[in-house]
Amino acid sequence: MSLHTSLLLHTEIRWLSRGKSLIRLFELRNEVGIFLRDNNFALGEKLCDERWLMKLAYLADIFKKIYDLCFSIQGKAVTVFDATDKVEGFERKLNYWVESIKTGTLYCFPITKGFGEDLESDIPADILNEFEVHLLRLIDALNSYFPKVLHGNIQENVWFVEPYSIYVKPSSLTSQEYECLLDLTSDTAITSKFKTEKSIGDFWCTLKDEFKILSEKAKLILQPFATTYLVETGFSA
Repeated sequence: MSLHTSLLLHTEIRWLSRGKSLIRLFELRNEVGIFLRDNNFALGEKLCDERWLMKLAYLADIFKKIYDLCFSIQGKAVTVFDATDKVEGFERKLNYWVESIKTGTLYCFPITKGFGEDLESDIPADILNEFEVHLLRLIDALNSYFPKVLHGNIQENVWFVEPYSIYVKPSSLTSQEYECLLDLTSDTAITSKFKTEKSIGDFWCTLKDEFKILSEKAKLILQPFATTYLVETGFSA
């Protein structure tokens, strides 16, 4: 029995953040298959093919993970540091998933695992190999979009998000700016403010008078869009 009572057709899927549609398709595979076969559509037979459905289940799993990543870096307060941390974490998980696939462990892919259990059979080795190759290509794609050199640039400005962890002058700060940072991190009142402000951007804005040099530099770091989310929401409004 299906969990759903209807399936919307002719729905345009524009954003990857709507990637849950693959999960819905997998859950409605029997109903969609009947509809396609009744209308003599060739893809209807695919929805009876267990091997093809294994791949669909895997794609539903991986797109859900990508959706979660995209969702986690949306929002007006997200900085390039937040996005970088999330992307680095996702890359580490990709490597873990590759190792899991190699051993045939599918706990990281609940839809795929559940489908295999429903069939009372293991996912064939050749299909697992396809999953592994796909994950490795995802890692390569991620590295092409977010090269390590960009991560290095982020690290040079880590004082912006972790001013109290800096004990050596960062290359991105002049001597005057670093001295200003030392004064800032020695001020107990500002330390308390750092812990209570809602966002790192709000924190630096409150210092625009007392620590103008660093506050202005912080603004330059905040200005670039961390992602295209705000741009796309503007176009979609």
